[in-house]
Amino acid sequence: MRTLKTLIIAGLMVAATSIAKADTQDRHLTGFNAVSVAGSYDVYITQGSTESVKVDAPADIIDRIITEVKGGVLMIHTKEGTNWNWTGNKKMIVYVAIKDVNAVSLAGSGDVFFKEGLRAPSLKIKLTGSGDISGKVDVKELESSIGGSGDITLSGRADNSTVSVVGSGDFTGSNLVTTNTRVKVAGSGDARVNANDKIDASVVGSGDVHYTGSAKNISSSKAGSGSVSRM
Repeated sequence: MRTLKTLIIAGLMVAATSIAKADTQDRHLTGFNAVSVAGSYDVYITQGSTESVKVDAPADIIDRIITEVKGGVLMIHTKEGTNWNWTGNKKMIVYVAIKDVNAVSLAGSGDVFFKEGLRAPSLKIKLTGSGDISGKVDVKELESSIGGSGDITLSGRADNSTVSVVGSGDFTGSNLVTTNTRVKVAGSGDARVNANDKIDASVVGSGDVHYTGSAKNISSSKAGSGSVSRM
């Protein structure tokens, strides 16, 4: 029995030492008005009167998470030559505070959130890969694009909205109230939009466009088995 207890304690000690402690770093970056994410990071963006970047990740990998500003763009990516090779669930989280914003992009399997909302004259949101982008916006001109299997989910308002879905991803904007919306779907993805004046919808492939709102000026074109219909 004593031998068994010794083995159990030894095993627990080994397991404990194999688990990297979480670490947090303030990156002290400023001077950016766009965010570009590449990788498997969870990124939380808030807009306010200050700029900051904080990384929360296991201590053994945090220094391989690169955050840098180039041409006014905050770039979040992995150090070149890094080969992520681990078991278990290790979260890599980046918290971004931004003053002015004109673009948010994600390439990879990560997720980007701006639940408290982003306000700007114009905003471009681009998703490439299997990740997701979700949040609230208040803008005049909005451009959203999906290339791959990822999803974009938006709420809030925009005067004019342009949506492009290429691949199997989905755009959900049922709670994004717009005046005019132009939406194009190519592939098997779906788009849900909301407009009060005009909707211009185009579908190529098996994807669908579903619309809501009080828009009376609706034009549509289809090529394939897809559809354009009111929700």
